[in-house]
Amino acid sequence: MAPIRETTSTSGIPIPEKPLAAPTPVPDQLPPDAPTRDFVGWTAQPELRNSRRLSLDVTRKVLATALGLEAEVLASLDPAQLRAALDRLREMAAYTRKLAEVAATDDLTGALRRSAGLAALQREIDRSRRVGGKGIAVIFLDVDGLKHVNDTDGHAAGDRILIEVVAAIRKRVRSYDLVVRYGGDEFLCALVDVAPDDAERTLTDIRQQYTERTGHSVSVGMTTVGDADTAESVVARADAALYTERRKLEQPQS
Repeated sequence: MAPIRETTSTSGIPIPEKPLAAPTPVPDQLPPDAPTRDFVGWTAQPELRNSRRLSLDVTRKVLATALGLEAEVLASLDPAQLRAALDRLREMAAYTRKLAEVAATDDLTGALRRSAGLAALQREIDRSRRVGGKGIAVIFLDVDGLKHVNDTDGHAAGDRILIEVVAAIRKRVRSYDLVVRYGGDEFLCALVDVAPDDAERTLTDIRQQYTERTGHSVSVGMTTVGDADTAESVVARADAALYTERRKLEQPQS
């Protein structure tokens, strides 16, 4: 059936049809050049992280940058208004940093969540390429027998096992090394600026710490960051090393 056309009220002459404009698609995520792409990083700037009194000119510039305005637009504000606005902006920046920290941290274990951990690892890889150093070792850990613990002792016991994994790792690594909960019972540990031999010793100590604390074991795989690696590629290689080790352990002894 042909579409019905509107007509004028006097002549009855059909009004030419006009094609409807296609609806503007709503993106699933902001484009990479969106102004908010690094808002959390922006809130970490020194002017917002401390309570130091700034000059009026600097205060005006900080506020104008936050609002996306030219500093001259705020020229009519008196000193008290400028400082009150800066105090408020600092409170909002601190709250934003706190929310980002909560969002990046696994509720149960306190380790970084997967996405935050991979981003942090990529930053460490990029930094290492700029400044050099001994290298980065990435350890992939998989808790052995967690399902059996959950089925026999309950999920609370399984949760304690997961908490102990991170506790055993943190007992041995340094404060700036990365500890990530990659999946349900999978964890990553990135040792920054470390020689391979030292990384091997750290891995041995982590396994020993975990066994002493829980009586259970973990399967592990370790590799080092290469020249062409990304966070994803080095993690995939550490994961593959874990399964290689596990297959060796499952082979019957002759």
